[in-house]
Amino acid sequence: MDIVFNKRGYPVMMGSSRLFAVTVSSPSKKSEEPQETFTFRNHEFVCWGPGNRYPDDAVRVIGTTGVLSTAIGFKARTSFGQGVVPMDITGYDDDGNMTLRPCQDANIRRYFLSYEFRQYITKAFRDIFKFGNCYPVFYFNRDGSKIVRLILKNARHCRISKDKQWLCFYPDFDDSLPTEEKGKVFRMLDEDDPFFDLDIMKAQGKLNGKPVAFPRICNYFSNNDFYGTPDWEAAWRSGWVDIAHRIPKFLAKSYANAMTLMWHIQIPADYWENKYPESEYPNKEERQRKIEEAMQEIEDSLCGEENGNKTLITEYEINDYNKVPKEWKVERLKNEIDAKERLSTSAAANSEILFSMMLNPSVLGAGMPGGAYAGNAGSGSDIRESFMVSVITTYIEKQQVLDPIMLMLRYNGHDEDLVLKYKETILTTLNTGQAKEEINT
Repeated sequence: MDIVFNKRGYPVMMGSSRLFAVTVSSPSKKSEEPQETFTFRNHEFVCWGPGNRYPDDAVRVIGTTGVLSTAIGFKARTSFGQGVVPMDITGYDDDGNMTLRPCQDANIRRYFLSYEFRQYITKAFRDIFKFGNCYPVFYFNRDGSKIVRLILKNARHCRISKDKQWLCFYPDFDDSLPTEEKGKVFRMLDEDDPFFDLDIMKAQGKLNGKPVAFPRICNYFSNNDFYGTPDWEAAWRSGWVDIAHRIPKFLAKSYANAMTLMWHIQIPADYWENKYPESEYPNKEERQRKIEEAMQEIEDSLCGEENGNKTLITEYEINDYNKVPKEWKVERLKNEIDAKERLSTSAAANSEILFSMMLNPSVLGAGMPGGAYAGNAGSGSDIRESFMVSVITTYIEKQQVLDPIMLMLRYNGHDEDLVLKYKETILTTLNTGQAKEEINT
């Protein structure tokens, strides 16, 4: 505590050391600027972000931003729905719509109910919404005539080569570059026509028991040449994620160091002279030290949430021209910590993060009825419609993660009239006679 004393040694100003301050962290730089590379096993790979640490930075940001982590999980769960159902096309009606029936191949049906399939597709949605990229890898039998496994490699550990023909995978989180002992390199199929590329490799005898990577699956809305950016990065770059971090810190400090006072008591100015007479102290410095200790005790007793409804005691001056009786003045204070504006800013930051991911805040119960972003009162209909929009807007991502499966089924000789449909459970209004309905999309 810093105290300014007058010439007579009385305190006239105090500066407390309890201040709130935060460091400002700049949003991540563009993930492909500068374009750094590294060489591994005679191939040149493109670094993912500055220092090749973009996925690690993303994990840190997501892990410390509650609304962002929840939104990513919501998008992944909404995309998967109740699973995938294989269907056979039996024809088309007069309006051009497909007529379908459940797939008659028992092996295919078992695959879509298997643990292996769930592992692949849930991780694919996780990576594409968290990092904007996912990397499937095919495993073949000994003669290369059949794909026997489809595994998704953790995007956090994957890097692609500058010519986009190779995928580097290394499982070590601590190192930003692969090591000879742990790093692996997979041939990556052509982005424009992976099936044709796979046929050529088969004809050349290059698939005998060797894994091959499917072309990168990335956020379709990103134009980056190597690594797609996730939708939420817009909120990160613009500073809304940083604001979402600051508000809780500010409020925590505010409540911890706030003076929640109820009464203000003013006493005459000669209080200090009477309580600490100059004659009782050998020098002015010793007397000022005692006064500092007393004032520090007052501050400690007033600050903090555990000291609510305390009394503030100050002094007032009596001059020779307008003498009044030496009386104590008692005033009731308005006891309020004004956090409304901060909470409103926090809600706006959360909404902007959700908007960047094309999520209506109402679907997560984050709508602000009557607020700047509210178009209605946050009713049940609003939540149902928002959920339906979320299901619809993830159509492209849902088809992207099915592309490797369709290639696998086609390569293994299954009927091309097979289609894959997501099974969705949607909320309906009560006047339909039921609370939910199952559909295939």
